[in-house]
Amino acid sequence: MMNEYATSVDRTVCGRLPYVAAFFVILPLALASCGGQPIQPGAMAKMVPPEQAIAMPPPAGPSIVSVIDRRYDNAIEQEIYLATSAVTPGQNFLKVQMFGTASPFRYSSNNLGAGQVSQSRIASEMASSLRGVSMVRSQFYVQNSYGPFGYAFGRSAGDLCMYGWQQIRSPAESISPMNNYGTVQVRARICEAGATEQKLLAFMYNFTINASVDSMGWNPYGQPAPMAPGFGMSGAPSYPRPASTEAIVPVTPQRPTTIMRRAPAAAPVRTVTAAPAPVQTEPAAPLVRVPTVSGASGRSLAYPVAPTAGVAPRTAPPSYPGTSPVQNSVRVPSPSCSTGTEGSDASCR
Repeated sequence: MMNEYATSVDRTVCGRLPYVAAFFVILPLALASCGGQPIQPGAMAKMVPPEQAIAMPPPAGPSIVSVIDRRYDNAIEQEIYLATSAVTPGQNFLKVQMFGTASPFRYSSNNLGAGQVSQSRIASEMASSLRGVSMVRSQFYVQNSYGPFGYAFGRSAGDLCMYGWQQIRSPAESISPMNNYGTVQVRARICEAGATEQKLLAFMYNFTINASVDSMGWNPYGQPAPMAPGFGMSGAPSYPRPASTEAIVPVTPQRPTTIMRRAPAAAPVRTVTAAPAPVQTEPAAPLVRVPTVSGASGRSLAYPVAPTAGVAPRTAPPSYPGTSPVQNSVRVPSPSCSTGTEGSDASCR
């Protein structure tokens, strides 16, 4: 009896042995098929060169300093850091989130939330990006090439700061799982020393989205605007510009030409020396030679004589030290002897 039972057990185990062996052979293969490739740190977030930015600042700047690219299951996010000259703490940036992309991973759950733009959410974002700066929202309705946007201004330490936000997506009535889906969120934080509101606001008007999603249904921009009525029809003239006096091609002002010419030789300057004014001297009385008298020293003396009316006085010769007018005088001969008829008996010598 025992031999028959043992024989039946051996037959049962041996009959199931091929199935047991097959199970242990297939199990490692099944477990191996569940494994995946390791996820590198750079696959989620990495730095990319500026030319790979999905949005570009205006041509006038500010320039791109660096770009951090993050990949999610449903979106791509880039923080595009911009150059700054402000002293306000923080970094200028243009942040773009592009929703509607395919996940680069098959078994991950790393979705990026796409919440609606609200006042509380924008206030929280501004407080985080511009700490300590009092921002004032604009009440004006404005829009750029992608649609309406909002902005706020604030001043800090002599800098003017702007925070702009925009959500780009098709109208709600045209969105479907197959057409016009996808959203683009844009945030801009710009601080600049000595800037004006017009200059900073020009950033929101002139930035450019530089990427798209390779899908037929992805279209956050909506349907293109209809053609203007009358386009291509008679009776509706079209001009290069609206009615304006502005020239189509602005006239470039002529560049001034500088001609270098040699300066004429300067005429010699003649120095005219004024003659000294004559020194008014008192008119000297003319010298009259008096004949010598017999028995005298033989010198002829000169005595001043008062000028006669109507006769111009003669100027006395200059006198120099060591000379005497008496020594330099000329002797005058004695008068002729008188005749006897004059009633005097004069002697002649």
